[in-house]
Amino acid sequence: MSIELRKKRRIIGTVIIGALFLFLVLAVGKNQLIDGDKHRAEAKSLSVSASTVKASRGEILDSNGNPLVMNRQGNSVVFKYSEFPSAKDQEARNELIYSLIKLFEENKLEWVDRLPIVYDKGKLIVDKDKTAEFKFMVSESMLELEEGEKASPEQCLDALIERYKLEEYSRADARKIASVCFGMKYLGFSTPSPYTFAEDVPVEIVSIIMEMSETYPGVEVESVSYREYNDTISYSHLLGVVGSISAEEYESEQKKLEDKLKDDSLTATDITALKNNAYSLNDKYGKSGIEGAMESYLRGTNGIKTTTIASDGTVYEDYLVKPQQGATVVTTIRADLQKVAADALQDMLVDNRKSAYFGTAGAVVVMDCNTGAILASVSLPTYDITKYFEDYDTLSKDLSSPLWNRALQSAYAPGSTLKPAIALAALEENNININSSCYCGSSYVLEDQVFKCLGSHGYLNVTTALEKSCNIFFFEMGKELGIDKMNKYCNLLGLGQKTGVELPEAEGMLASIANKEAAGQVWNPGDTVQAAIGQSDNLFTPVQLANYVSTIANGGTRYKPYMIKSVLSSDMTEIIYETEPKVINTLNCSEKNLDIVKQGMRQVIVNSSCKYHFDDCVVAAAGKTGTSQVKRTTASGVTMTCNNGFFISFAPYENPEIAVAVVAENASSGSGTSVVAAEIYNYYFSQKESVDVLQTPNTLIG
Repeated sequence: MSIELRKKRRIIGTVIIGALFLFLVLAVGKNQLIDGDKHRAEAKSLSVSASTVKASRGEILDSNGNPLVMNRQGNSVVFKYSEFPSAKDQEARNELIYSLIKLFEENKLEWVDRLPIVYDKGKLIVDKDKTAEFKFMVSESMLELEEGEKASPEQCLDALIERYKLEEYSRADARKIASVCFGMKYLGFSTPSPYTFAEDVPVEIVSIIMEMSETYPGVEVESVSYREYNDTISYSHLLGVVGSISAEEYESEQKKLEDKLKDDSLTATDITALKNNAYSLNDKYGKSGIEGAMESYLRGTNGIKTTTIASDGTVYEDYLVKPQQGATVVTTIRADLQKVAADALQDMLVDNRKSAYFGTAGAVVVMDCNTGAILASVSLPTYDITKYFEDYDTLSKDLSSPLWNRALQSAYAPGSTLKPAIALAALEENNININSSCYCGSSYVLEDQVFKCLGSHGYLNVTTALEKSCNIFFFEMGKELGIDKMNKYCNLLGLGQKTGVELPEAEGMLASIANKEAAGQVWNPGDTVQAAIGQSDNLFTPVQLANYVSTIANGGTRYKPYMIKSVLSSDMTEIIYETEPKVINTLNCSEKNLDIVKQGMRQVIVNSSCKYHFDDCVVAAAGKTGTSQVKRTTASGVTMTCNNGFFISFAPYENPEIAVAVVAENASSGSGTSVVAAEIYNYYFSQKESVDVLQTPNTLIG
């Protein structure tokens, strides 16, 4: 070996040893100087524990980035296991809990009460909404009652009083204290799982608790995120609510976790992260609307915090993993358009009300014809989303069903709004052309039945039949086409089937021989002609109607409706998910036939009874009115016939951009509903023109 090579190796060896020595010195220095306090505390510590830190939920925005749901900071009162009186000293626990309860009662505040037995008009009963909690309470895991689920509420309270040594308290007070003790047991109160005694506590009470820390050992105040809304009324059905996770929801999430943990490719770090982010019975959960549909994105990622208690009582806290706020969900909804649509619908429902015996209700859906994006979706009556849980009992019993999302979940007989679909079917099947005519003398006889039209229109072609909404013309089309061919086109247009929108929706129904027979009834020729004018068993949702008219407007492409535009990281620097318009199917109908149908719909706007509402419209629109009859029963038990009114439309006529579907229950007429669409078009296209002008490059605004 050469001298030079040996020299070179010695130099390299010396450098490596020197580098290792330097690294060791730096590591020791960091350990002693920087982390010294921490390590000394740990060395002297009585205990080191880790707990989960809940992440804040993500925000929900409209399509322009305006907040619909935000977070605000509030205070929760929580019990910390390490400092709270031990279960071995139950009397001290009871005294502390009772003191807190009295503090809250004196200030007319509520605490979290999970006990499934409650006083109702002085009588102790089982809360029917807490069946899972009741099963747990009487089970071997807790009270071990011989009677099991057949145990009476009084027996349960007796057992709770004995278990928690509450004999010195009145039964009413004992039940209150037991409610907290039960909650701690049910939720697994422990070092990693603190117990939440009360939520959204006012600052005044927080101050009292903090000042009396010696009286309340282990009782702490935590800053927690709570949902806050820009508008508490207009978006209630869309946004949905967040509430305490139910036993069923918890079990469902546990099953999902178990399935994920079966993946053999998971690392130890992956498993720890999954378990740390698992749901607990103390968690909040998206119950409905976008909050429910986007729960996995909005929830965020929990953190891990270590708490070290030194021998001198000093408490050190540090994050092993910091919590990460949930993602930001951007919707397709335009806040300004939603407000205009809601106001216009409310005014129309009042002005267009038919019977004084029934209230007003309805819905409107505004859709982008060329993507399927839902720009506005309103259901009335609605409710204050911030009072959902507080007012739930009243809201759920309200006969006007304010909790029900009529835009997506109510299916109606569509009346004459189905006629454009039947006209298109007849044109495509060559039953008629633009020159074909049919005579209307106000009556139509089929076998031994007589069917009526609202007018005597004389000879009509397809466009004038649409304009005048002639039943006779479409009775004849129904007879010639037959139910199967009519349904072929209705299926292509998405009627009587779920649209695929992200929120829960009704399926609706297409009138058919199979459905009739399944109900134990016989299909008659009269059912076919009735189906052709939107009666019989046809039932469609407003979102289906909007999707259907959009398909006709854009030339035959049916898109999947959607209201989630994208999902962004919490700091909005990264796109996690983005919705691309999805084509469900194409009609493959001739452009000529589609233009004929659209021409008839344009004539509805220009010449029919809804002309009044569109005289001053800023854009040329096309549409179709509809009315269907339903039987309703008054509060006194009298059955009456009422109208549901409809209007479907699109604009601009020459180059369609948006479609509108309007439904009004207890309406005087279908044409009266058209004012809603007119107001929406006036706002949308006026605003669009202003935006286009402002965005024109190299233009000075004076």
